[in-house]
Amino acid sequence: MYAIIETGGKQYRVTPEDELKVEKLKEKGVGETVEFEKVLLVNGEEGVDVGKPFLENSVVEGEIVEEGKEEKVTVFTYKKRKGHRRKLGHRQPYTKVRIDSISS
Repeated sequence: MYAIIETGGKQYRVTPEDELKVEKLKEKGVGETVEFEKVLLVNGEEGVDVGKPFLENSVVEGEIVEEGKEEKVTVFTYKKRKGHRRKLGHRQPYTKVRIDSISS
């Protein structure tokens, strides 16, 4: 059984006991339960259910395992022959979630 969910503007294929890194969930902390209600597709024992755009009465539940920041991404821009250079770095915050159950 698997489901496709949407969170943080991205779509993820999840199965029970999966761990995935999603965009930072602001309202929750480590150890708390989170519900993803934007379920696009559920493939289960009775077949495939596809939402238009989302499935009603379908919820994917998970537990927050970790919060942190990704590796640093360096961005370097310059303009030739002008002496202009700029170096920036960015670390994207994330939330690591372990999927517990898929209900449809």
